[in-house]
Amino acid sequence: MNDPELRFSVLGPVRAWRDDAEVDVGSPQQRLVLAVLLVAGGRVVAQDQLLDAIWGEARPRSAVGTLRTYVSRLRSALGPDAISSVGSGYALTAGVCDLAVLDELAREGRHGEALALWQGEPLTGLDGGYAHAQRARLAERRLTLLERRLGEDVEQGRHAEVVAELTSLCAEHPVRERMAGLLMLALYRSGRQAEAIGVFTDLRKLLAEELGVDPSPELAELYRRIISADPALGAEPEGTGKAATPVPRQLPADMTDFTGREPDVEQVKRALQEGNGSALVISAVAGAGGMGKTTLAVHVAHRLAAAYPDGQLFVDLQGAGPRPLAPEAVLGGFLRALGADMAALPEELDERAALYRSLLAERRVLVLLDNAASAGQVRPLLPGTAGCAVLVTSRARLSALSGARHLGLEAMRPEEALELLAKVVGQERVAAEREAAHELMRACGYLPLAIRIVASRLAARPGWSLARMLDRMADERRRLAELRVDDLAVEATFALGYDQLDEAHAAAFRLLAVPNAADLPAPAAAAVLDVTEAEAEELCEALVNVHLMESPAPGRYRHHDLLKLYARSRLDGEEPRRQALDRLLGHYLAAMAWLVDVMYPGDPVLDYVKTTAPRPSFADLDAAIEWGQAEEEGMLGCLHQIADTPGTALHDAVSLLDMMTLVFDFESSPSGYERVVERLAAAAAERGEWTAEAHARRKRGEILYARRDTEAAEAEARAVRDRADARPADHACAVNVLAMLAHDRRAYDEAIAMYNETLATWRTLGHRSEEAILMGNLALVLAEAGRGEEGVEVGERAVAITRELGGGRPNPQILYQLAVALGSAGRHQEALTRFGEGRAEFQRLRQHAWEGLTLRRMAETYLLMGRPDRAVDHAEESLAMLHEADQGWMRGKALAVLGRALHGLGRRSRATACLTGALAIMERQGSPDAADVRTLLTTLNPPTDPP
Repeated sequence: MNDPELRFSVLGPVRAWRDDAEVDVGSPQQRLVLAVLLVAGGRVVAQDQLLDAIWGEARPRSAVGTLRTYVSRLRSALGPDAISSVGSGYALTAGVCDLAVLDELAREGRHGEALALWQGEPLTGLDGGYAHAQRARLAERRLTLLERRLGEDVEQGRHAEVVAELTSLCAEHPVRERMAGLLMLALYRSGRQAEAIGVFTDLRKLLAEELGVDPSPELAELYRRIISADPALGAEPEGTGKAATPVPRQLPADMTDFTGREPDVEQVKRALQEGNGSALVISAVAGAGGMGKTTLAVHVAHRLAAAYPDGQLFVDLQGAGPRPLAPEAVLGGFLRALGADMAALPEELDERAALYRSLLAERRVLVLLDNAASAGQVRPLLPGTAGCAVLVTSRARLSALSGARHLGLEAMRPEEALELLAKVVGQERVAAEREAAHELMRACGYLPLAIRIVASRLAARPGWSLARMLDRMADERRRLAELRVDDLAVEATFALGYDQLDEAHAAAFRLLAVPNAADLPAPAAAAVLDVTEAEAEELCEALVNVHLMESPAPGRYRHHDLLKLYARSRLDGEEPRRQALDRLLGHYLAAMAWLVDVMYPGDPVLDYVKTTAPRPSFADLDAAIEWGQAEEEGMLGCLHQIADTPGTALHDAVSLLDMMTLVFDFESSPSGYERVVERLAAAAAERGEWTAEAHARRKRGEILYARRDTEAAEAEARAVRDRADARPADHACAVNVLAMLAHDRRAYDEAIAMYNETLATWRTLGHRSEEAILMGNLALVLAEAGRGEEGVEVGERAVAITRELGGGRPNPQILYQLAVALGSAGRHQEALTRFGEGRAEFQRLRQHAWEGLTLRRMAETYLLMGRPDRAVDHAEESLAMLHEADQGWMRGKALAVLGRALHGLGRRSRATACLTGALAIMERQGSPDAADVRTLLTTLNPPTDPP
């Protein structure tokens, strides 16, 4: 079997593929590392060069460790041999990049194929000086290729065809002399000498005014030959044109403030220019109502109009309405415009279509068919021979239109939306309220129609601030009503598409708007709709096809923000919403119960999960974790909605949150979990659901502890412990939180007593899973109390229980606790082995906070072994993993270890900086560890006696 082939792209977003499957190359900064290596073309890139590319002069102290993490993750994604280490630098040694393909095609003179490699702006989405410099370099490269391709077109007799494109390019690059020379020559050879002279005259004036220079000698020589009608230039003689025939010019007026959309404009232009007169080309632009399809199509048609000297035909086919135009009626209008004898016009569709094709056979005409209902409506309107081009817009993707090049039009980019707003209301107003302008565009969902409506209302009310308009749109229930001006209304545009749906698809459109998730996978959509997964996917795909929903990835579905508001407005009361949320919650409960059962078999939370939803059939634990990570935000959103919706299953919601904190890396960013649990606890209190309230408050105490809000965590834990109606499990968990707080205060005897109390409760209840967890906690506190061998004994029993329950797979957190105890007992090598086992499992489970803690403990172990060099490496890696974490206390401890290790290497200055940073964090949080760090700092920097 052949090894998988790696392919890369930088001429657009930075992407990678293994064979035909796209590879996730991570965060923007990680993609920037890959981009630098790709641009280097296999050459070694020095470490400093990569650090400068990522951070410039704002390089953080953890930059080297973070870079290593990025490279490690790229190797995991691309393969271990894809990136080689050479000294302190790196080189990409596998795969083929589109940049290398571009070089090869350019060397072979295949400029058109080289240009086709561009997929938008190079290095899309990457920031910083390096990315901007590369974009500028590649933009110049593209222009050079364009000039070469256009030069070939002119020399090979296709001068008339490229005049429109050259005109557009010269407008975009007004002082580019090579482009101007090509336009002059193309115009002259097309028999348009006066226009060619005008191009030179305009350029000469612009150069003098803007740059104070004259045109180059080469361009001046071309001008001299044109005005003298040099026969060697090959101009077309007068009188060679076609016989006079009607030339329709039916295009609507172009928008004078047309803004952005350049990648889309270029894609449609390229599609329409592919034929070069040798084939009929069809470009089909599809998108939701209000997405700006017509505006884009008309704009492109005007830019290409000169390439179709025999005219441009236009019709609104009214496909979004209840009565689309009949093709025979459209043909009647087209034939009239083309000069057909109306007295002899046939009645039958087939005969009219045949006459239409005959009249176009020897002509170059651009046909713009706007707002098509179906491929069947379009087919009779297509010319039959080469030389013509057709541009079609529609709400549905016209997949059955043979040979068409398709473009799905999406919302505008934020910067394009701001630019459009500024063109209508004035640059000064937008600049004065930049933040409000951004929020206003977000409220419009970056939908062009919504932006134009808002901009028009503001332009008509110069006394209004942007902030006032934003306030009017703040209430989502009234937002659609605000998006109306004169005969333009977003709601009416959406209604045209919605009214075409049958009841099954209309119901799916409404119900799938209920969840607050960014998008839904097909199984979750099936739960919301109460249908099978196959039926849900069929319904969703049908809605995607008519652009009432979007599919951001295979098997995932979402509404545009404004369409979601419209869909919710069509729900019939609160009951369908409540039922949909309960079904979605049941789906999440079943899936998470599968995960918890595999990861923490026997956990007591499973005793309280009651759902009739079918359990999913995950292929393995890794697949289930992958699913969980993708759905984590969706589940948190669902829990917020459950809390805010009377009559929903609050008790089940708290159980779901409980399972999520067991499975996910919530310690890295607990704030989202804290907001959810606060809302669930408040809702339970409001509804008088005492059991759910106790469960939620106990869980809130655990989450507050994770972010080291110790006073609030203790208050919640004590409140649950002291409640007479609390379930034994909630009581035991609350005591466990109090024990952890005592442990952190170094009140070891108090902590040990509470751990033993809780351990007895779990044994009485028969919950061996929780028994093992409490034994792990006990092992940790015994270790830190100086009773390492006792801790080892307890920890090994805990690990044995989890291996027994998990079919041989241990709980990695208990492995971690055992490893700490081994280190306390002086068994450092054994401790490192256990830490390594736990780290591998944390990596598999993607619990990065725990992995960061493990690396910090490994650094401490290496220090005890007299290996400060290894300690520095592990502490740096720990800090890199915790770089974006919400956990200041984790970073504080990692900084302290790094400072001690650097001190051991004699690097006093940096050690002092790390320890100072650690002390600031610890003092802010009232940690007892602050005293140890303060003592070490004093040792490093003893006070000097005053003179």
